[in-house]
Amino acid sequence: MSDSVQLYQKLLTDAIHKQMTILGPQITLLKVRNVTGLTVTDDGTVATLYGNPEVVVTRFLEEFRELSSPLVKKTMQPLLSAIGPSITQTTTPNENKQVVQPVK
Repeated sequence: MSDSVQLYQKLLTDAIHKQMTILGPQITLLKVRNVTGLTVTDDGTVATLYGNPEVVVTRFLEEFRELSSPLVKKTMQPLLSAIGPSITQTTTPNENKQVVQPVK
């Protein structure tokens, strides 16, 4: 496993643990287990991360963004900082909804 994948796993695990404190373990695990490319244990530890880590992180952020965008953004700040300029936030033309998309 590469160092970058291990770093993403640690950052995701930390973010999951913060969400478990805020939202509770049941809601957090329910949301996390919807993220393709991520396998998480019952205690919130990322067991496997497969595929492009930045794409998995983007899916992870999208899953939680709908719950409470300002709260999630604050608690996810270390994860957002780690992936830096590789994602942008845009508003779709017909919706007042932010979508996190990878930069190509």
